[in-house]
Amino acid sequence: MKKIELLTKKELERQFCECLIRREMPDEFLYLGDTGSKNWLALDESAEFTVATSLTDLLRQSIDAIASHISSKFDVVSIGVGSGQKEQILVETLIRQGLSPKYYPVDVSSELVDVALSRVIDMDVEKVGIVGNLKQLALLRQCWKPPVLLCLLGNNFCNYEPDTLLSSVYNQLEADDLFLFDCHLFPTDREQQKLAQESFDRAYHNPPNVAFNISPLTQRGLNPENCSFQLNLINIGSKGEDIFRTIKLIRILRDTTIQCEPGSIKLAAGEIIRMGFTYLHTEKQIREHIKQNGLTEVEIFLNDKADNILLLVKKQ
Repeated sequence: MKKIELLTKKELERQFCECLIRREMPDEFLYLGDTGSKNWLALDESAEFTVATSLTDLLRQSIDAIASHISSKFDVVSIGVGSGQKEQILVETLIRQGLSPKYYPVDVSSELVDVALSRVIDMDVEKVGIVGNLKQLALLRQCWKPPVLLCLLGNNFCNYEPDTLLSSVYNQLEADDLFLFDCHLFPTDREQQKLAQESFDRAYHNPPNVAFNISPLTQRGLNPENCSFQLNLINIGSKGEDIFRTIKLIRILRDTTIQCEPGSIKLAAGEIIRMGFTYLHTEKQIREHIKQNGLTEVEIFLNDKADNILLLVKKQ
């Protein structure tokens, strides 16, 4: 199976070091290398981390309706493919319907691209893995031909500024292309919000998730006891509108040296490493972002509890 590297391990290590010098560690670095990919796969299957499972269930419930919008001309591209489980479900369904899409699993982790490819190794479709990220969407676009079903699954949408992401997607979509993404929803009722926040805290503060988030540093010499992982949910809204987003950081408790290529980086006690974020959107907020960025809904899917949403959209 063919694999294209738009990002090499050497370049990713260089980017990691540059970010860490600025005391930043974007979430894409959590998945790198054999350790990062294995940590993510273990967390993804953890009973304590149910977001991925619930979104996979919603895809299974909606898959036939999604497939009805896809013709034989479509290729399937998934950015941030992770384990590739959802994409396997999608490709299998298209094959059952007599279609033969070309499949492009894309991830910043070369190891996870390999995992995603291995899931479809026996399927009679052309497969091309790509090591890259969403920031390279314009470059990625040159790897396939329209029409395409562009996927961003596994709650990945919530890890980006929504208008920036949707504007970027809009600029790369052709008239016949489709964009499929999912999201774990935040309730609007105050009591339900409190319960949702408690559930969120349990999921994201459990030991496997904490270990996953600090692993790029522990792999490079940090003793886990010499840091503190902190994640808080805050309301950044204004003018009466609630907009919830996480603040995630690692606080260094004791002087530490991190081994990077080509050298090392010293972290002092009290320093803070700022990490990525996750938005907790309501259904209304997501649908407003879609309209504001020139996209139109093709079909929307909700689970029974209305706490997960799957959206199929296209250019207006």
